[in-house]
Amino acid sequence: MKEHFFSTLFLVSGLAVFCWDQYRLAAARYELAALQRASRRDPLTGLANRTGLADAWDQLAPLRPWVVLVDLDGFKPVNDTHGHAAGDHVLTTVAQRLRSVHGIAARLGGDEFAALLLDPNPAAAARQLAAAIATPVRLPSGIAVSVTASIGLAPAHPAGLAAALGDADAAMYRAKSTRTGVAAFDPIRDDHTTADPRPALRVRDLTPTLGVGR
Repeated sequence: MKEHFFSTLFLVSGLAVFCWDQYRLAAARYELAALQRASRRDPLTGLANRTGLADAWDQLAPLRPWVVLVDLDGFKPVNDTHGHAAGDHVLTTVAQRLRSVHGIAARLGGDEFAALLLDPNPAAAARQLAAAIATPVRLPSGIAVSVTASIGLAPAHPAGLAAALGDADAAMYRAKSTRTGVAAFDPIRDDHTTADPRPALRVRDLTPTLGVGR
């Protein structure tokens, strides 16, 4: 009887240790997954960051999404006049409006956003997004401020996300310089070799992060 008792106790103890080890392993895996998810998210807005956008591209590339690049106009005066907390509030509000797109939205940094758009009419979707962004934002202080957006659109590029972002960036710069708000990439008007050097520089900035072939 005593031997049976100790044998049972040994088995129960071993099972408890096994269960505890499995629990710790599961907890570690969950924490690792959470860290991996966090590494793909912008900490301020909760949108995807550059890494998250690249991961989304890997999943959505077969659907040939349109690439959207959004640059806010009038954000710096808000930030300078009302402070960084107000600027952060504007950025998080814009991020909420970006979540309305049919696709994946991301913040690339500063006041620049991007999206992979799965929409049968990307130009119309971009115009709707521009109108949504232009809606005044009420700060916690009660003051209403406004920013607008210059938006560039580009179709999926066979060379990958960085190339498509480069096209969208060139279109965005044309939208900003002509104050049209939204522009779709035109290989004639938005030739990277003859356009203003700013888009080319931005493409070089994007390429090491995202990878040319992704």
